Amino acid sequence: MSKRQPKTCYWQDAPMPRNQLVLISETLEERIPAEHPVRAVDEMLDRLEWSDWEAEYHGSFGKPPIHPSVLSKVILFGIIRGIRSSRKIEYEIKHSIDFMWLVSGRTIDHTTISNFRRDHQNPLKKLYRDMVRLAIELGVAKLSDLCIDGTRVLANANRYKTLTAEKAQKLLDELDRQIAAAIKEMESTDELDDLFDDGQKADQLPESLRDSEERRTQLDAAISKLNQMDADRSSWVKDAKKNPAQLPTTDPDSRILPNKEGGYAANYTPMIVTDEASGLIVDADVLIGNVEHTALASMVDTVQSEYGVKPETVMGDTAYSAGENLTAMEERDIELLSPLAQPKCNNNPAIREDLTQPVADEDIDRLPNNPQTKRFDKTAFVYDEEQDCYYCPAGKQLPRSGQEKKKKVPNGKVIHQLNYTCYECAGCPLADRCRANPNAKKGRKVTHDIHEAARRRQRKRMKTDEAKERYKRRQHAGETPFAVIKASFLLRQFLLRTVEGVQTEWIWHCAAFNLKRLMNMLATLRAERDQTQAIEQAATI
Repeated sequence: MSKRQPKTCYWQDAPMPRNQLVLISETLEERIPAEHPVRAVDEMLDRLEWSDWEAEYHGSFGKPPIHPSVLSKVILFGIIRGIRSSRKIEYEIKHSIDFMWLVSGRTIDHTTISNFRRDHQNPLKKLYRDMVRLAIELGVAKLSDLCIDGTRVLANANRYKTLTAEKAQKLLDELDRQIAAAIKEMESTDELDDLFDDGQKADQLPESLRDSEERRTQLDAAISKLNQMDADRSSWVKDAKKNPAQLPTTDPDSRILPNKEGGYAANYTPMIVTDEASGLIVDADVLIGNVEHTALASMVDTVQSEYGVKPETVMGDTAYSAGENLTAMEERDIELLSPLAQPKCNNNPAIREDLTQPVADEDIDRLPNNPQTKRFDKTAFVYDEEQDCYYCPAGKQLPRSGQEKKKKVPNGKVIHQLNYTCYECAGCPLADRCRANPNAKKGRKVTHDIHEAARRRQRKRMKTDEAKERYKRRQHAGETPFAVIKASFLLRQFLLRTVEGVQTEWIWHCAAFNLKRLMNMLATLRAERDQTQAIEQAATI
């Protein structure tokens, strides 16, 4: 009886040595399991219409191009896998079976992928919207309740390479001095004619000065932009002169804003509108600066025009309860669920039956205070619509005292504000809680604009239990896409520069989110269908 030879090497032998021939070859189709997500990506995108993409190609001349659906599939599948770099996607196409299967064995270089990703912004927008239309046809997207929100994503810019208006002016003055010195030197050495004797026109600068003139043009544009930014900031930034606007030189379209993780850096403000029922992104954009509340009306209008569905409700955080938004949504007959930004005060004691009577002494400490001034907030004063006046916590009247214009930042619109002034502040026991200078001759002033009536209606609406319960759904539907795109798709910083490039990159990620979301919904629908069929078959047996 033969004995088994003992193994001389402790470690496991390779099941397939590298120089061993493979006798039974496998196709790419056999290597990809039926439940692999790459099959769902391929199937989903094959359902969509690609004629708009095809129209951007010549169609006759040159080497036959790769179909845009193939390039779109590989980019979107890469994003879903957390692969954003075009060079890494090229590597995966050469070494990963799922990518090989998706491109049917093609070899695509990173330059082709990068160029394709930068172009085709218009058909790209249609791509993620087609996914929403497919969801509407399947009955999983309603577009009746929408959520709008924005976030901040780092720009591809150096935080420390920035310009202020003062610094840019100094650079411009120095550049002008260098240009003048160079011209004077050429004239003094009588070599100006020789410099122009190279076939150039006499009205052109010599080669040595062209770059300087180009830099001068760029600095002029930067100074103009910075001066405008400083003018806008002066009305809402404390000590605007000590904290001037900064313009990143690496990507001048970005803005220095607070980071979500802390600190300040060059950022963009990506925006999304999501369908509360399906969680799909129905509109997306990227804004410059901290101006996300200004996009509400335009994005809601875009959703209605693109899909032919009028939303019933839009939900947003406190940033979207600005007066212009409240009025705009009322004009469109769309309900806006967004709490107003105001100091927290449960059961505000300023709201009392007889406004001519002062607030009870035991309730004075519960009156809302402004967090900046540490004095009575505007909400401690109650407006009487019939008499068109306010009543202060001491029960004194603040009649209308005039009208003034005020520049509304950051959109630069000029609005009219109505002033209401108290003329009985002298000797008031609450003066030290109400005014910075209790002995000032001018009384306490309260202002409101043309949107104040809409704010009062909004405040009343948001106090109802129904509105509070419905508003709780906003956080999940509105914040989930940002969480997935940042944590799963690894978009913490944009790869492209300029607002056009960043918008294109953001739309790719929104399309990838919709694709992944739609894949999950279709898988659920199929599971429910299979379960129903199984029950029906069991009932017939």
